[in-house]
Amino acid sequence: MNRRSFFQTALVSLGAIGFISSMAQAEERRRGAAPAAGAAPQLVDPKDSAAKAVNYVHDNSEIKDKALQADRGGVKFKEQHCSSCAFYQKDKEVALAGKKAAPCQMPFATGKVVSEKGWCTSWAKKA
Repeated sequence: MNRRSFFQTALVSLGAIGFISSMAQAEERRRGAAPAAGAAPQLVDPKDSAAKAVNYVHDNSEIKDKALQADRGGVKFKEQHCSSCAFYQKDKEVALAGKKAAPCQMPFATGKVVSEKGWCTSWAKKA
């Protein structure tokens, strides 16, 4: 192997390693990997496409569509909040900007938290 071949092979190898590393990081971001230890939890952004798909809002009073304001599981719409949902993880609740929030088991909220007064179309009555 001559010097030119060696450097070409080395550069291609370094490029491949960098590409694979960046792909792995992108995959972690896509999966919504949990924030690093010590990092402040982040609220789900209602403008995010996944949150929009389930009509997530930080406060259920923000829902104006009458079709969405339905009673579910015998619970009136006004009483449906993330904190009363089966997917809300109350045992992991935190104070965020003076309000309570916790992780949600629904995929749109992976790695983030939802407001205790929030609501989405995935709301389900706690057992």
